[in-house]
Amino acid sequence: MLPLLATSLIAVAVPAADRACPKGVIDQLDGLYHWQVQRMDQRGDAVKSLATQRQRFTPSLFELLMEARQLIPSRDGRYLDFDVFSNTQVMTFGATVTGCSAEIENSIQAAVDVQAGLRGRTGEPPRKLLYELNRDSTGSWRINEITYLNERGFQLKPFLQKLIKSMP
Repeated sequence: MLPLLATSLIAVAVPAADRACPKGVIDQLDGLYHWQVQRMDQRGDAVKSLATQRQRFTPSLFELLMEARQLIPSRDGRYLDFDVFSNTQVMTFGATVTGCSAEIENSIQAAVDVQAGLRGRTGEPPRKLLYELNRDSTGSWRINEITYLNERGFQLKPFLQKLIKSMP
């Protein structure tokens, strides 16, 4: 019953696909996925690469992402074993912002379809992500939370908090 309720609550939170998003929201998410696709091809240091994207995130989410990226299985007994920007373990090919909710108190939700899959197999159905962005004091939009809507829905921040605090 609880998973059914959680799915129902998440379904209600998805923005209407025909609602336009502010340019700053689109720019932030397009920039994130432009970086993501390039990063997939380079396979460099994940922590250093993520650090270049600090301005896209709220400080609290960025700190959690950095801590989680620094976990090493042999040392910590756990690690971040999926890509947080696609909710997969495969390549990201691109993403499309499909709509936004109405802005409420400097917060907005943006629905994003992420194309991911194995190299050469781009026909997979898109991964459905819901981004919560907050407008900061300078007027810039910052990613504060990601909700994953495929399969069992879950949110990134509580997952990362649990992962970081878990004992091996």
